[in-house]
Amino acid sequence: MNRLLVVFVVLAVVAAACSQGGGATTTTADRQAERQARRAARQASRCQRRGTCPSVPEAGSLPSGAASPGTTAPSGPLKPVLQGLLDRDGEPPPQYIGTAVRGWVVKAYWKDLQRSQGGPITENNAIDQAVAAARTINLAHPGLNMGLKLRVYTGVDAPDWAKDLGGGPVNVVDPQDSQQGTVGRFWTEDFGKAYADLEQKLAARYDNVAEVREVVVSRCTTFFAEPFIRDKGHKGSVANMLAAGFSFDVDQTCHHEEIDAHKVWLQTHADLDFSPYQNIERKGVRSVDEGFTESMMEYCRTTLGARCVLENNSIRTPVQANYAAMYDRIKQMGPPISFQTANPNKIGDLLSTLMWAAQQEGADSVELPGSYQQQPPQTFTAADEALLKNPTQQ
Repeated sequence: MNRLLVVFVVLAVVAAACSQGGGATTTTADRQAERQARRAARQASRCQRRGTCPSVPEAGSLPSGAASPGTTAPSGPLKPVLQGLLDRDGEPPPQYIGTAVRGWVVKAYWKDLQRSQGGPITENNAIDQAVAAARTINLAHPGLNMGLKLRVYTGVDAPDWAKDLGGGPVNVVDPQDSQQGTVGRFWTEDFGKAYADLEQKLAARYDNVAEVREVVVSRCTTFFAEPFIRDKGHKGSVANMLAAGFSFDVDQTCHHEEIDAHKVWLQTHADLDFSPYQNIERKGVRSVDEGFTESMMEYCRTTLGARCVLENNSIRTPVQANYAAMYDRIKQMGPPISFQTANPNKIGDLLSTLMWAAQQEGADSVELPGSYQQQPPQTFTAADEALLKNPTQQ
């Protein structure tokens, strides 16, 4: 390992070790850690562009269908953040690759990744297959650098053994579409330890894989990887959660700990979806706690530094009035920033929404709805290029 790489590694490790904080309070040490993380990110971006980054598997080294990326312990600098338009449902059709889409979301489910408590990560899983596909594409298109965002669904998609931790599963209903399911008591200590174990094992396996650029924070969730949504629109779900021991106090702890669990990813960005927090212990206008949401933005950046990607998964045209303050705060805090559009029936004008994200909010990437494939690739060229021009760090 050459001397320059040692510097990169030290910076990344120092940033991870020193970035400790408490809510919105930022100390001198915190600021120093954030500067070090940003410096490491710039160095990582330069070596990626020049093709001089060591300690990552070579493109194409994982054949299709291989069992594992064959990684070692994390040893390199922070990977570049994802940029441009992303397919949120998986690998895009060939005609959109590089023209309209520059990466995709890997949808993986905890129940499929870790089938026993404390057990290993399942071989030849959805992540392994996506890495193989991305490497094949990048080998065929030098310089394209298709990247992956890993979204592991917990909540209703947690394994049964995890749902039994801390007192057993809880019945919930999604108020949007009446989907029914059960979730584990994600706010409990035992569940938190299990999630931390999952992240540790995923990081050991994929943190050193160049194609896996971002991973979503998802412990404190129900139906989607959206930790601040509490399904308050369904009275039965609210009653069941409260009866199972859920409260705002334990949820605060859960949110802090799910961010802490991602400290093990030294080279990979952590995406956290923000929305105005739904406090199900309160009624009326006081049940939406914008202040708590913003405090967790601060905690994410203080704890993870430049690795923390601020995200929201429901952008649309026109902007939802009750989301405007949150979007303003995301813009003020600056990159890295990522968005996902609302569902096709709620998004309004897709192209206007994409340009809003790029030009008004300074997003680095936006996840497209599945309906984008109804339009030719060239439709999205302007939005993709606008995203690529935005800075990826402060």
